[in-house]
Amino acid sequence: MSAALIWAGVAVAVLSAVRLLLTRDLFARLHFIGPAAVLAAPLVVAGLALRPWSSWHDVAKLVLIGVLLVGTGPATVVATARARRGPDG
Repeated sequence: MSAALIWAGVAVAVLSAVRLLLTRDLFARLHFIGPAAVLAAPLVVAGLALRPWSSWHDVAKLVLIGVLLVGTGPATVVATARARRGPDG
C-alpha cells in the first residue's frame, strides 16, 4: 500500500513537472504547480508514513512537512500570481 501511494504521488509530481515545462504562460504554469503541492505531497507523505520502518517521530515529522506543503503551496501560487499581475490588478 505504501509503495502505491508513493508512486502515485511521484506520478502526479512528474506529470505536473512535464506540463510545467511545456507551458509558456506564467499563469498557466502556476495552475500546473497546484497539483504537485496539494495532491502529490500528501500522497508521498502518506506512503512514507505507512512504511514499516517508520517510527512515531518519523511519522510526526512527515505529517508536519505534508501539512506545511499543503497549507503553503496554494498561498504561494496566489501570491506569485498577484505579484506578477502588479498593483493595478
